[in-house]
Amino acid sequence: MYLKLENVKKTYGDVKALKGISYTFKPGIYGILGANGAGKSTLINLITDNVKRDKDGGKILFCDEALTGGTEEDILKLGSKFRAIVGYMPQQQGFYEDFSPVAFLKYMASLKGLKRKDENGKTVMEQIEELLKIVNLESVKYKKIGGFSGGMRQRVLLAQALLGDPKILILDEPTAGLDPKERISIRNYIAKLSSDRIILYATHVVSDIECIAGEVVMIRQGEMIQTGSPVELIANMKGKVGEIYCTTANLEELQNTYRAGNVRQREKGLALRVVSDHLPEEAVPVTDTIDLEDVYLYYFEPA
Repeated sequence: MYLKLENVKKTYGDVKALKGISYTFKPGIYGILGANGAGKSTLINLITDNVKRDKDGGKILFCDEALTGGTEEDILKLGSKFRAIVGYMPQQQGFYEDFSPVAFLKYMASLKGLKRKDENGKTVMEQIEELLKIVNLESVKYKKIGGFSGGMRQRVLLAQALLGDPKILILDEPTAGLDPKERISIRNYIAKLSSDRIILYATHVVSDIECIAGEVVMIRQGEMIQTGSPVELIANMKGKVGEIYCTTANLEELQNTYRAGNVRQREKGLALRVVSDHLPEEAVPVTDTIDLEDVYLYYFEPA
């Protein structure tokens, strides 16, 4: 099973939201990493067929023995058959405020055309009960969504995306509004799902994907600028990460001068993380604590 993008483009008026993305996704977790406005949501909306593809917008092909007989087919040709195997969690979604999580998930199950029982013999209601337990909403499953916090609404959206055990799971900023404990719980659950399905996890929060993504696809201003496993991307940063010891008095000046990241408290004092192809003389090279945050800083923060 794989999902292939071939020169995928999208233009809104004079704005080129995507400038030709080509990539093949196989089962596993892919972190789609980029700043807000990079084109992540546009790409997702094309894959989910929520946005009309341009006439010269490239191809999005899917191959699966069960659905396509092992041949590549454009998802637009597959239509509802493809959409039936996709679980999608948008950044935001309007709710009927008087709906409870149970009512909303029943409604979404109906829209998805789920069978009364899945391949494992679970009824739709059994799936709903299980998912609400996973996203920690079991105790409020009959409460009105209108009274929910932003984080609780996010968990309802994640539950609906998982309905029907989709082969392709697409998550757009799934942990927005969640507290740290919930973020970890949701990430760990998503990691368990990755062995036999394609999971696209779009975010600008590096910590959400650094421990679970097998591959990272980095998008900037509508272009795919780098791909690789977290280990590979981190290895490529060797010699490009340093720390400058500073004080609160000169911190702002240094941040305005260099491509600067977090400030850390060290034994010798405050240390400002910087990345560059040519580190400044005052920077102490970092060798053993380089992480994906440094990769993000290198590619997405202005020099």
